[in-house]
Order: sequence, then C-alpha cells, then structure tokens
Amino acid sequence: MNTAEFLTIAASVVPDRVGLICEGHQENFAQLQERVLRLANALQALGLQKGDKVAVISLNSIPYVETYYAAAKLGLVFVPINYRAKREELIYMLNHSESAAVLVGERYLGLVNSLRDELKTVRHFIAYDARPPEMINYEDLLAQHPPEELFVDVEDSDPTILMYTSGTTALPKGVVLTHLAMSVYVTNTISPADPTAEEWEIQLLAVPFYHIAGATTMLSAVWGGRTLVILPQFDATAWLEAVQRYRVTHSFLVPTMVKRVIEHPDFNEYDLSSLRLLAYGAAPMPYEVLIQAIEKFRRWPNVGLMNAYGQTESTSTLTFLGPEDHRIPEEPGPEREKALRRLRSVGRPMPDVEVAIMDPQGNILPPGQEGEIVASGPRVMAGYWKREEETAEALKDGWLHTGDVGYMDEDGYVYITGRTKDLIIRGGENIAPGEIEAVLDQHPKVAEAAVIGVPDVEWGEEVKAIIIPKDPRDLPSLEELTAFVKGRLASYKAPKYYAFVSDLPRNYLGKVLKTELRKLYGEPKNEVALEAAPASQE
Repeated sequence: MNTAEFLTIAASVVPDRVGLICEGHQENFAQLQERVLRLANALQALGLQKGDKVAVISLNSIPYVETYYAAAKLGLVFVPINYRAKREELIYMLNHSESAAVLVGERYLGLVNSLRDELKTVRHFIAYDARPPEMINYEDLLAQHPPEELFVDVEDSDPTILMYTSGTTALPKGVVLTHLAMSVYVTNTISPADPTAEEWEIQLLAVPFYHIAGATTMLSAVWGGRTLVILPQFDATAWLEAVQRYRVTHSFLVPTMVKRVIEHPDFNEYDLSSLRLLAYGAAPMPYEVLIQAIEKFRRWPNVGLMNAYGQTESTSTLTFLGPEDHRIPEEPGPEREKALRRLRSVGRPMPDVEVAIMDPQGNILPPGQEGEIVASGPRVMAGYWKREEETAEALKDGWLHTGDVGYMDEDGYVYITGRTKDLIIRGGENIAPGEIEAVLDQHPKVAEAAVIGVPDVEWGEEVKAIIIPKDPRDLPSLEELTAFVKGRLASYKAPKYYAFVSDLPRNYLGKVLKTELRKLYGEPKNEVALEAAPASQE
C-alpha cells in the first residue's frame, strides 16, 4: 500500500475535518490533498522520477508534511535531514543519499547555500517560506501547477523514507524504510478515520520530523483522521499551552521533554484533562523522573502514560509499557513491588513484531537470561543505504539485531541492561563515542581518549571522556577540551564530564574495555585518577 493513500482516504471520508495546525495556520484534509497534488505535479514537472530522493532541512511545519505525501505519491524517497548536524555531516547525508532536490526552511537558507558547491547530485533548491533569488519559492511552485491526480506504480517493497541515524561509527547511517513497513506500523496501531465521529482525536507533535517518532506521527495522524497540531520545535510552555488550547488527546515526548514539562513552574495552572495518552521514549527514562511524572499526572485520572521502545531500524516501537503498567497500587505489598519493578522495563512486544533475547551464537534464550534484544517482522528496515556490510551485521536470518542487551521476564516484559555498541543516547539524540574520541585525540595535550555515557536525570545520559594526558603535570582545562570538541562536532556531543587517568583498561589485544570503564568512571562527575586503571583478563 502506497502510504500516500492514507491522505487520499482521509480526504475522501473526512474532507472538512481540520488535518493540520501549525503556528495559527490550518488545513482541512481536502485542502491538504489539493496542495499535495499541486506539489506532486510540480515535482514531476521538475523532472523528478520514481526512486529519486527528496531531502528536507527545516523545522516542523505544514509544508513539511505536504512534501512527504507528494513524494510518496510519485514514488520518490523522502529524506528528512537532522538540521542539528554539523556541516560535514550534512554534506555527507545529502551526497550519500543522492538527493535530487532539497526543500529548505528559512532558518537554514544560509547554511544550505554555503553547501551548494559541495553537493554533487542536488538539481533543485526550493525555499519553503522565503524568496531568495537562487532558489525556487515553494508557494510559487504550487501555484503554477494544477491539483490533478497522478498515478505512479509503487510497490510495497519500494522505499518511502531514507532516515539517517547516528550509530557507532562516525558517519550517519541511512535506514531504508519501505511503504510496507510504514503501512504495517500505522494500520496496526491506529484505527482508520471515522466519518461518523462527532469528536475525534487531537495529536500534538513536539519531536522533529527527522526522528522516527515524528515521521510515523505524520502518517498515523492522517490515517486516523486525527487533527495534528505541530510545534515547530519543542518548548515546554508551548506544549502545555497547545494541550490546553486544542484539547489535545495524544502526544509523544522524549524523557528530557517530559522532565521539562512536569518541572514547569506553572504546570499546575494548565488544564491537561483532555489528554488520554502521553507516550515517551527514544531514550532511557530516569526512574525518578518517571515516578515524578506519575505523581504529577495523577490529578487527571484519564491520562495514560506509555513507554515506547524501538529504533529507526524497526520503524519505531517494538515494545510498550502501557497505561495500566503505570498505575501503581497505593497499598504496600507484593503487587506494588511488582508494579514498581516493571516501571524499569520497556514493556511487552507490540502485536505485529516478534521480540526475543539471543545469545552470540544465535540461540533464543529463555526468560531471565541476558542477551541481545532482537526483533523480526514486516516493518524491520530493508537495510542501510549503500552499507552492505553493516546491513549484513544488523540483519541475520530474518532478525534485526538491535545492539541493546537485556532480558525478558516470565511475563514477557523486556528489561534493557546495556548496549553492545556503546551508543550514547542523550535526549533522544544518538551519539557515537568513536567520533568524539577521534576529535579529543587530536588535542595537543591528549595522548588518548575514551568516551562513555553516564546517567543524567535531565538528558537520560551525558557524555563523559576519560583522558590520558600527554603530560600529567600539564592537564588541559575542562573548558578548553569542551571548546575543542564543540568547534568540530555538534555542541550536544561535547563531554560534560572528564576523568584524567594514567591508563585505560584493555583486553589482551589492546582493545579498550568500555564495560570496565563504566564500572570505574561511570559516575556523573569530574575525576582525576592518574594511577593506572586495573587490567582485565578478557
């Protein structure tokens, strides 16, 4: 099923229902469909053909959603770009994806113009909300073309989204998601639009569209005939005001956002009684923040909290901890203890995927035994774009290897205990330790660096660098190290904490043992421990 049909159906059965709202602007489903058809005809007139890539660098907006559906209509591959990426990463993603067109929000016009000479495949630059002389204006483009229906033969197995995600290597990996993967996820989790409903669900989007949670939301909301309220960027005040003003029923936040919402000084002044489901995920939720959130939302008994665990590679959610699991018995006893323990899990598998725990030999492990979390099903990614070796490593015998380590209890609840790939997840953003280590190793006062993630109540995890200085009598300052990293990588990748050591724990091959490092220096604090770290026999 071509995902563009989600909009075709909604526009047919609930044409007058408001589909999108953003910064005071709104479109009903009929208007959205008309503009999508105009854009699809325009892109076709520019010479874009099935399989071509269309990239977007912009804050969340209504035209962003229009672009996805127009691309899907033509069988184009949509490439939402993380605008927080550094210049080198942006160039890489646009060239690696072979994007033929780039649509740009006003905030990023200067940035994209500065990249033009280094982009090898981009033929068309389109500006959403400005009229720079060197780009096509989006509204002018739509006005030049009629809203005529187009028919392109699109197969279930054809890619619809190429989404770049940071992994354990320095360069982002492009995850190929098909129309089938997206359709299976959406149709199995959301009921289709109901034209007889006098009231319908209102969904609030606060995460960026370049994140898998944002991408799936623009599909599920349209399929369900929901009104999607779009925040260009997350802001706690704006989120609270939107829930109250639009009587929002559903929303998704990363744990850092949840923390900022519940700690907002005016939290108790807002009416959030319309909320039915507040999902959270994309990063570990600190236990103390979750307990605080449960207490804060207790004043509205109809608000259900849900933990969603998944990956871009699995087209979003694999397991979920539902609202009933967040209702903790008041009376002390075994049931309360069991409920509190399960809050540390990521819940049970979604019905449309199979989740298991696997040992290194590929054997499925019984409950209680720790191994790698693997998943299978029709919405597992097709692979990494132009990364055959890494695709083969992630997809084995029909199983997606998540890189997360954990176990499943006797009732099917999954608990994450670590990561095989040492990925750091800070506020929903994936950070590869290797690229930070490579930068720190270039500092004139650093002999060697190793990077780990440490717990953080606000962000879930923060970056900590363990440094062997070239001269123990002349340690680099924390400020100069941080500035050094920020000058070469995105600012959120800079370490918050440092430890200075004489040696790093290694195995017999000389490989640094990150597990040992976390045991030795896993506290969120700065440390000077210039005695040699203990060796390991691993």
